[in-house]
Amino acid sequence: MMMRRTYDKETNINEMFDYLEDQIKRSGEAQPEDRYFYQNHDHKEMYLSIKGYFAESESNAEVDAACYLIALPEIYKQINIFELTFPMDWIRGEDGRLSQPFKNLRPHIQYLALAAAEASGFKFNTPPALSLGLEYWNLEQMRVFWQFTAIRRKNAM
Repeated sequence: MMMRRTYDKETNINEMFDYLEDQIKRSGEAQPEDRYFYQNHDHKEMYLSIKGYFAESESNAEVDAACYLIALPEIYKQINIFELTFPMDWIRGEDGRLSQPFKNLRPHIQYLALAAAEASGFKFNTPPALSLGLEYWNLEQMRVFWQFTAIRRKNAM
């Protein structure tokens, strides 16, 4: 993973403050995110926070869906979002291979991350993650993937 420039981080932080101000203004209104499936409360809280950091998520469903996925507590604990340009960049290491944070995940969560990365155009020398996931995901992991897909495709609705 390449180190990000300070200017890029500063831009993200400024956009995050704009996002938080908007959240305060809309705090009494029901939000679509309130109806999403979350693994647990931490997943929801992390998603809303990460979505604020990657303010592009408001207008880009691909970024929004990626924020939802990296907010899974198991993934979030392995990565540093402040070093990411795109939320899925953490999967590939500097050598172009799968990163150590990715390798630290349980296989079922790896399949979720790979399927999400494949949906964003990343190419890997592995069997397609979707087929692996469909073979091995439990119902909760399947629901996370369905929600990721719904967020990713929300512009098509």
